[in-house]
Amino acid sequence: MGPSTEVAAQGAQRSAWSGGQRPSPFFETEEISSLVKRGLFYARAGVPLNFQGAAGLGKTSIALEIARRLGRKVSLMAGNDWLGSDDLIGKEVGQSAHSVVDKYVQRVRRSEASLRYDWEASLLGEAMREGHTLVYDEFTRSSAKANGILLSVLEEGILITTDRLADAPCIEAHPDFRIILTSNPHDYAGVNSSPDALLDRMLTFRLKRYNAATEAGIVSSRTGLDAEMSTKIVRLVRGLQKQVWPDAECSMRAGLMIARIAAVRQRSVPLSDALIAQIVADVLNGRGAALTTREIAQALADAA
Repeated sequence: MGPSTEVAAQGAQRSAWSGGQRPSPFFETEEISSLVKRGLFYARAGVPLNFQGAAGLGKTSIALEIARRLGRKVSLMAGNDWLGSDDLIGKEVGQSAHSVVDKYVQRVRRSEASLRYDWEASLLGEAMREGHTLVYDEFTRSSAKANGILLSVLEEGILITTDRLADAPCIEAHPDFRIILTSNPHDYAGVNSSPDALLDRMLTFRLKRYNAATEAGIVSSRTGLDAEMSTKIVRLVRGLQKQVWPDAECSMRAGLMIARIAAVRQRSVPLSDALIAQIVADVLNGRGAALTTREIAQALADAA
């Protein structure tokens, strides 16, 4: 199968996770493009980046896109409270024994035995050694103690190792090694505070919610739903949000979920306002709202 045929075949496949069709690789508007270009410039200069913001802003997508454009292999690591220092440094995972018994000469027995420690390298260590780009997603979900390992990595490009068989006591970062991190605000559940010394070693982009046009474009690109219907859904969710969550923001994931369901349903039935209202009610009420389909249908008519 030639390249063009393969691409065409892949584009024809459908995925329930992305709606009616496979999403575009990366959606950009001037707003997003400016952010990516600046991040790429700083990353190429060797500056560690941290994209911080509320859930559903696409922090991971932006980090991965910048990593991809750097042109090196990308490693992805997700933060978690159970991660320890060994997960960032590497660790011994067991021992291997090897023995040889020589009976070549009659009545003479010679045996040799050796014991070797088995070492499991960390993603961080491998990325530093090989010059990969490491995306450390939601790094503040790991403990401050575990993330303390990053202090020497971000400042001197050195990772202290406990591998007793290593040629040197530390791993020095390859010139092409880069690290990009993402994080949620510290008031989020499950998020640990980061030492000022660590934050001082990185450039933090504090992301805010995109405008409605950009959000609608992302929804359409990710789900395959047409631009007109995506815009209608985004405007509807934003309007209802002011009624239901006046002091908080409903993340873009609500609109993405509604659009993804709508894209799948559109394959078999037309998307009527009544159907859209029912999908919106099910999604938003599951997030703590108390809306009837009649109220949503009226809001949908007002947004048209």
